[in-house]
Amino acid sequence: MADCLGSVVPERAGTVSVGEGAPWPGLGPGGLGELTLWTMQPPEIWAQLRAGRTVRAEVDRCHAAAGPEGLDARRVAAYDWIAAQLARRDPRPEGVRWPLWAWWCIGEDGPVRPDLRRYRQNGPGVMLELRVAARRVLLTDFDGWHNVLNDEFSGRGLTWYWAEKEAAAGDVARLRWLEHRKRHSWRRCLAVHPARPTQAVLWEIQPEDVKRGWNFQGFVQE
Repeated sequence: MADCLGSVVPERAGTVSVGEGAPWPGLGPGGLGELTLWTMQPPEIWAQLRAGRTVRAEVDRCHAAAGPEGLDARRVAAYDWIAAQLARRDPRPEGVRWPLWAWWCIGEDGPVRPDLRRYRQNGPGVMLELRVAARRVLLTDFDGWHNVLNDEFSGRGLTWYWAEKEAAAGDVARLRWLEHRKRHSWRRCLAVHPARPTQAVLWEIQPEDVKRGWNFQGFVQE
């Protein structure tokens, strides 16, 4: 998965949250200080990392870019939200808007290397294995993230939310309160479990983060 693809930045000198911030056992302060992640990137990004260059997200290569019409507002809001959550864990580098995407658990097998025979990619690229300090990473439940991406209320209150929103038509204060409740519900995606698909975001990939890389073909376009 590469919701945001990398771009190279100039060379420079050289706890996984559950709900409102409780650490997943074995991770975070007093536990595992590093996470192993996997990210799918274009071959040129792997080449730049091997050349010793740090990579960050390039906005116009992210899925929120909607082509010549500009940025899709709903996706932009979701990307801005997840960036803000990451910034609460790891300060945002100057000039960076959105993070890079990776996997912690791509399926239900836990945090193991993705089998690309099962999880085929759309085109050729490289899968990079990263080893990153846990403090630099925000994990989110993959399915829960799609509530954010689709601008939906997250959780069992969805029916209640839509009924309240319909009843509040024209009531600006009530609609504002419902918007706040919806955005607060998105924090449910911060509750992660290794038996569920779990994505990771981080501001940058440094050359020393990369442990191994595998080229893949993906689906061949006829």
